[in-house]
Amino acid sequence: DRAGLAMLRDQSAWIGIRKDNGSTRISMTNGLSMSTNGWTTTGTGAEAAGATVSGGTIWLRATANIQPGSGRTATFSYSTNGSTFTNLGPAFTLNNNWQFFMGYRFGIFNYATQSLGGSVTVNRFDLTAP
Repeated sequence: DRAGLAMLRDQSAWIGIRKDNGSTRISMTNGLSMSTNGWTTTGTGAEAAGATVSGGTIWLRATANIQPGSGRTATFSYSTNGSTFTNLGPAFTLNNNWQFFMGYRFGIFNYATQSLGGSVTVNRFDLTAP
């Protein structure tokens, strides 16, 4: 009942589809965090923004400035037609603390929160540089 695209590190965020109580929504979730000692989860995040969508194909996008330096950000957006994207949620600040690998990783994920079963189909993943 969750599937999406994440920016992963000790501080993480994602955009994706969530299904709750028969309702399908697009969600931007941030505040996921890990400790700098022991790799334990210290925060599972909270929805920062959401919008209702109806079935069909959804395109997800993360746009990030991954050049070295502090204060870099990523933004998340989605589309229902593949050409017009709508930003969702606040800009996400990318950390560069030395305790972790310096860069962020992209991740495509799906997981269940209620019961096992279900699936997600990812037809394509593109990575582009400006």
